[in-house]
Amino acid sequence: MAMLRFSCVNCAHITESSDLNPSCSRCGSAVMLESHVRTGVRRDELEALPPGVWRYRALLPSVNPERLVTLGEGGTPLLRAERLGRELGLRNLLIKDESRNPTGSFMDRGVTVLLSLAAERGVKECTCVTTGNLGASLAAYCAKAAMDSQVRVHPNTDQGKLYQMLAYGAEVATASARPEKGMAAHSLAVTARNPYLLEGEKTTAFEILQDLGWRTPDVIVVPVGTGGHLSMIWRAMGQMRRSGLVDKSSCRLMGVQVEDGAHLARNGKGETRTPRGTSVAELEDSEPYFHGEAARAIKDSGGAPVSTTEGETLRATGLLARTEGIFAEPASASVIASLREAELSGLIHGDDNVVCIITGAGLKDPRAVSRVAREIKRLAVKPPFVMPVSQIGGTKLGLLRLLSSAPGYGYDIWRQLRMERSITTASVYQHLEELEGLGLVRRGGAVTARGRTRVVYELTKRGTEVLKMATTLERAT
Repeated sequence: MAMLRFSCVNCAHITESSDLNPSCSRCGSAVMLESHVRTGVRRDELEALPPGVWRYRALLPSVNPERLVTLGEGGTPLLRAERLGRELGLRNLLIKDESRNPTGSFMDRGVTVLLSLAAERGVKECTCVTTGNLGASLAAYCAKAAMDSQVRVHPNTDQGKLYQMLAYGAEVATASARPEKGMAAHSLAVTARNPYLLEGEKTTAFEILQDLGWRTPDVIVVPVGTGGHLSMIWRAMGQMRRSGLVDKSSCRLMGVQVEDGAHLARNGKGETRTPRGTSVAELEDSEPYFHGEAARAIKDSGGAPVSTTEGETLRATGLLARTEGIFAEPASASVIASLREAELSGLIHGDDNVVCIITGAGLKDPRAVSRVAREIKRLAVKPPFVMPVSQIGGTKLGLLRLLSSAPGYGYDIWRQLRMERSITTASVYQHLEELEGLGLVRRGGAVTARGRTRVVYELTKRGTEVLKMATTLERAT
């Protein structure tokens, strides 16, 4: 294999290496393959090739076509999300559904590239430490390539992903440390920082641009994770511009993290943290190898980091499933959870072309499936016609009273309600969703306010009766 040039994400030092698992020769940090521009690549030539990651082989590291290790990854659909868009006031919302990949996650894009190179080099065994998707993908592609796979999993690894690894024939054990260096020549230790994995991941962006007629959308929303996928999306757009495949145009990147782990939003750096076993493990627990690169990509694109909460992410998982028939991992559905706050903050607008990347399938995580199901069931329970007022808190009664005067949209309701109590816009929308689930309010249309489309809420007959009952009880006391 030829010597290639890699740039360090920490100190920017250039390292030349033919290793399949290179790191910075100066500081040992993660590296990225230096962007290479291929001239003479034409749109019609790409469009004539079968869909998938290897459609873009001219823009990927060179691999012997006879040694490709592929399961048909890539070529995932870019779906118009009209019902979800109406719920959120976004007229041009699109979903890039990476859950359609062979093992149910975007990781397959990177693993096919790395394992193809490994097969070409005569690698016989791959090892990794993982919280889930990487191990499942690696095990599947090792099976395809007739390689042995050893996966060491964290104690909180999702059961569904663990079952996947075992089904693909991986040797699975628990471990708390990464594979040691100095392994045999025929063995490859794989981590999410591998630059060849990243090269495959950038094909997500290639497909989005091609599906949009070789144009960039206004906004791309993606979970941050390690920061690698987001960074490579930005690099891919630059590579396509320099290759002449797309015209120069703007595209804002939004990187989504949970509030407790939003290091990118605070300082553009990451911290190594121990997995905590939440239902958004793939979002929170990825090592922040590329958070600096991701922060730079977001800044250069004119975008912004956005945070969400675990509760909002679980609700967004159910909302996406109910409106668009896509059941995503909560870590993936974080992109949907972030949209409402991003619109209120002016980061996105109702007419923007917004692409949300769903990185993994929901059925891989039984714990999350259970929690989402409980959340949906709680919201869907129909209350008795006469509901005990004690079940409605003060904030919800305040919302009902405001809506009894006139229908309103969330931001306007928040402005009026915050004069009486301290409350966030996110809390207002949460209360409105719960009142809607109880049948006390409903969506009555939409209005354009401050340049954006807003969903209007109004009282139902049941909501009016509950409010009357509450007023009667207050007067009696």
